[in-house]
Amino acid sequence: MKKVLFTAALLLVALVSNAQVEKILGEWRTVDDVTGETKGVVLFYQDETNGLYYGKLTHVYYQGQELLDPQYVGLVIIKDMKDDDGVLKGGTCFEPDSGKTYYGKITYNAKDNTITLRGSIDRRGWLGRSQTWVR
Repeated sequence: MKKVLFTAALLLVALVSNAQVEKILGEWRTVDDVTGETKGVVLFYQDETNGLYYGKLTHVYYQGQELLDPQYVGLVIIKDMKDDDGVLKGGTCFEPDSGKTYYGKITYNAKDNTITLRGSIDRRGWLGRSQTWVR
């Protein structure tokens, strides 16, 4: 009986964490920390060949105007993220403005239906900054 309850509990935890990651998939607007303006739209998807998660720019905005610059549109800026109990981490995030790549961690916030991207120079996420993205 204990084995059945334990197995059921593990299955429930797996389903809940998978549901969290499923909510991250799709398009999200990136918002400038200072001005509050939309900077771009990122499409999160899972690569079916390796099971990892990625995010690519589908729209880029500058001063409220959409840019159709092929240098940025279609650029994969989130790479090689793994699901760790409903949090995507273990991969990298690229910041096109600075040209720098950081370690990344993405969490879904069910309360306000947003995601938080934490980019850091260290793997633990202590030295970096966070951005909140909206649907």
